Amino acid sequence: MSVARRDMRHLYEVEYGVRRELVLRLVGVCLSAFLMHLYNGMYMPFVWCLGYLLCHMAHFLFIVAHLDRADTEDLTIAGLLYLVVVLSFMWLPAWLGMQSDPTLIWVGSVLMISAITYQIRRADRMLWLIWAQISIFGALSAVVMASHVHRFEGLVGQLGAVLVTAAAFAYVALAMLYTRKSRLTMEDAAEQMAQDQKMSAIGRLAGGMAHDFNNMLTVMKGNLDLYHLSDAEEDREAAVREAQIAVLRAEEVVQQLMIYARKAPVRLRVLDANLAMDQMMMLVRSMVPSRIRRNFVPLERRLHIEVDEGQLTTALLNLVKNAVDAMEGQGTMTIATGHEVLEGTPEHHGARLEPGAYVTITVSDTGAGIVAEHLDHVMEPFFTTKPEGKGTGLGLSMVAGFVQGAGGGLRIRSSAQGTDVTLLLPAARAPHNSGGPQSKSVSAASPDGPMPVRMVPET
Repeated sequence: MSVARRDMRHLYEVEYGVRRELVLRLVGVCLSAFLMHLYNGMYMPFVWCLGYLLCHMAHFLFIVAHLDRADTEDLTIAGLLYLVVVLSFMWLPAWLGMQSDPTLIWVGSVLMISAITYQIRRADRMLWLIWAQISIFGALSAVVMASHVHRFEGLVGQLGAVLVTAAAFAYVALAMLYTRKSRLTMEDAAEQMAQDQKMSAIGRLAGGMAHDFNNMLTVMKGNLDLYHLSDAEEDREAAVREAQIAVLRAEEVVQQLMIYARKAPVRLRVLDANLAMDQMMMLVRSMVPSRIRRNFVPLERRLHIEVDEGQLTTALLNLVKNAVDAMEGQGTMTIATGHEVLEGTPEHHGARLEPGAYVTITVSDTGAGIVAEHLDHVMEPFFTTKPEGKGTGLGLSMVAGFVQGAGGGLRIRSSAQGTDVTLLLPAARAPHNSGGPQSKSVSAASPDGPMPVRMVPET
């Protein structure tokens, strides 16, 4: 992202990012105008309020129109428009502060102090914009002070009032500059930390790939050497089979890496999660030992999701394999579907989910669980707690890449009684009946109607 786009986004966030504060400011201006009109019958406060709202609207529309394509010139215009917004607010408080009525002076002073406090909190990135705000506040403060300096008795009184005002203004200026410097320092530190974490993750990824591919290349090379050294046809065929298995394993690692990096080809289609899981149970039966009890618990309603069916299958089979390994051949594995509505914007293992409806697919096991210190690392590529040769450490990484690419998130809950891994995928609208196989499979009931799948355990 360019510097201009970054600073434009910063302007948007500091002014409009906190919606409650924005609403409070706008409502406060309108309420203040109404109360001032009630106090002295003037219509000037309504002109002030309307002008402020119109300037704010122009500033907002310009920033929104240039958020994703801002250049230096756009950023300068946005800054100048904000100065117009500041002036459209500050002229009335300054005028009130110059009056002789103590009530109006008090109201004007409160509004000016509120505006200055808000500017300190903003901590704009652009230094020229900070200095322009300081200049506006300094000029208006000087005008207000000049209108009242004659009220102070004697030269000492007048000089003292001027010095106190100048000292207060200098403090405000330093506070604005220092807050900006602190914000930039913290942002630079956060950016450096993110870069360090990125490089650390790349290092772990490269090390894991080198280790894994070295093992597979060793198998290939060893078996190809055996092929040339062996005279028996049976031994040579066995060597070729082992080399082919290593090739397929390497291909699987590459595919999982592509899904993790969201570079794999994606063929989106709208599926019913219950029907997809019901069909997938045929594959699960072949993977799960007979001593492990298998349960499929679908929610009795249509659960539409828009995903790549192949990637969904790969992700679920990875979770099933992890569950089987965790139970060490004995226990209960449950696959359940559900529906959740998120009202906030929670984080699910690194993915921030937008408010809305989500379809959940949960794979649960009754294994020993994941120890607490490993929970934050289980989705890192090549991180595995399995013995050497039992896993690549890419399973959960691939699953996380798949769900995040689909706009969802991953939720992991684990204890000594077992582990639940939940895919949260955005709910999709039911597809129109176009006569194809998918349309027929979902048109047997209404989108929110009962699901014709029995909730029975599979043994």
